[in-house]
Amino acid sequence: MKRVLAMLLILAAAPFMLLFSCNNDSNSSQDSPDNPDENGKSPSPDDTDINNTVPSENITDTPVIQEPNEPEPPFVFTYDFNNKTTKLPTPTAQKLPSSWKGFNLLNMFYKGSDDRIFSEEEFKMMSEWGFNFARIPMDYRIWIKSNDWNNIDESMIKRIDKAVEYGIRYDIHVCLNFHRAPGFTVASPPEAADLWKDTEPQEVFADMWGFLAARYKNIPNEYLSFNLVNEPPDIDENIYAEVMKKAADAIWEQDPDRLIIADGLAWGTKPSYMIKDLGIAQASRGYTPTNLTHYLAEWMPGADSYPLPQWPVIVIPKHLYSATKPDMKSVYSPYIIEHDFDEAYYLDINVGIVSSEARFAAKADGAKIYEHLFKSGKGDGDWTVEVYREEWNVYQNIFDKDYRIEIPAGTKLLTLDVTEGDWMTVNNMKFTPVSPDSTSKTFYVTPNSDEWGIKIPELKIDANGEFVLEGADIQDGAWLMENYLKPWEDLIKSGGGAMIGEWGAYNKTPHDVVLKWMKDNLDNFKEIGMGWALWNFNASFGILNSGRADVDYEDYNGYELDREMLELLLEYVD
Repeated sequence: MKRVLAMLLILAAAPFMLLFSCNNDSNSSQDSPDNPDENGKSPSPDDTDINNTVPSENITDTPVIQEPNEPEPPFVFTYDFNNKTTKLPTPTAQKLPSSWKGFNLLNMFYKGSDDRIFSEEEFKMMSEWGFNFARIPMDYRIWIKSNDWNNIDESMIKRIDKAVEYGIRYDIHVCLNFHRAPGFTVASPPEAADLWKDTEPQEVFADMWGFLAARYKNIPNEYLSFNLVNEPPDIDENIYAEVMKKAADAIWEQDPDRLIIADGLAWGTKPSYMIKDLGIAQASRGYTPTNLTHYLAEWMPGADSYPLPQWPVIVIPKHLYSATKPDMKSVYSPYIIEHDFDEAYYLDINVGIVSSEARFAAKADGAKIYEHLFKSGKGDGDWTVEVYREEWNVYQNIFDKDYRIEIPAGTKLLTLDVTEGDWMTVNNMKFTPVSPDSTSKTFYVTPNSDEWGIKIPELKIDANGEFVLEGADIQDGAWLMENYLKPWEDLIKSGGGAMIGEWGAYNKTPHDVVLKWMKDNLDNFKEIGMGWALWNFNASFGILNSGRADVDYEDYNGYELDREMLELLLEYVD
């Protein structure tokens, strides 16, 4: 491992030391990166070709004997801190600052974004608004040449230098993270090697972190931390701790005091007490519920079928179990919808999955108004996708099709039930007045929970087509705290440092829903003392250039600013 690290340090060597003044006036004279073009991109420097052919006229018959050059000393990033003062808190692995508030900056997030230099203007804006934290998710492929793990492109590493420099200059803590590490990523394409099983990627992973630790060993923890790898899967905790320890040891060999943060297990959702015992802080995520945060996200399988997000929202299970299904008697429950249907309505019910067969019935005030036997099988049928489950020897075909029921005027209680068979799922229910001249509202009931084995609550809908929330099972801030943040609160109380490394909602989720959901999260983060970094700053989840169709953007220094989201975040900045 040390041999590989020495090779990396030599390859990354530079012939000079960078000295930066702490005085803002003198710093302003430093060369700034070229301004990005209208797409936010700047040209990427070409790799140097070390195999250029020597022109024939320069070849002589006399051999030239040269003394071997001494290897260049490894480059160490330096900043003059003599007169530098800071308001940044001092973080430790036992207590990460609750005052850390900021964003993820995606300039090195993915190979292909490697021509996006870090913007000093964006650091300046964050600082002026009062934010003090920037997480830098990085794709290691950006700084290697020819797909060779040991061939480092110094020009790309210098881009990281710039982020660290801007952080110091504008009093923003920079947290470097491997979003893609040798052997593991949550992104596409997957890595060919396996960080959790294979020795070679584990050694390279540790060596790369050791290389960065040596480079930035002069930077205090107030300004810099290392977040080892993004969102590990739900693997064995012993394996995770073992791999993270290798990287931590490589870092601490070069810089014994460097603050290290590891994401929680299960994609950042579960804290690890083995990681805590290593002297490493941890980072969680704030992407719950996924059908709200990733609604219509193109990269998320199934997101195109998520129901339109609401917040807070009544938990409505999708599964309708048969009254005759013996193993589900304890949770058997029909949809019971209480509403004054003062005129005739159409109910268009979208049926999802049918397991084997399910006899579906609808009743208005106890009188049957509709019945249909849904049956899955092989070949052609009402379904759109044939699915055979070999482990259960059953067809569970996907119908994804609307069926229309007419509800008589005067109905007060609508019951939707599976009276025989196995089970089925319901994707959506749309209620529309039969009369085209009606002034009554169209309204929806959209099941939103795929969880198996839970009862369906009775649903009350008022004259405006809105749910009556009183007494309902609701997803809200308290639900988020109890179901997702409580384990992290327990970690903090036990003496483990923790923060929210990523959170946010994609730009297809209605803006008013996002803001209500964000406020509940911010209240929870504040209550348990967790700092946070929104995903992201200048992109589809963020406050700048987010591309939301339902936001009236403000022109701010050439950016499209979501002022309402910014003001909400600022309410929680210390």
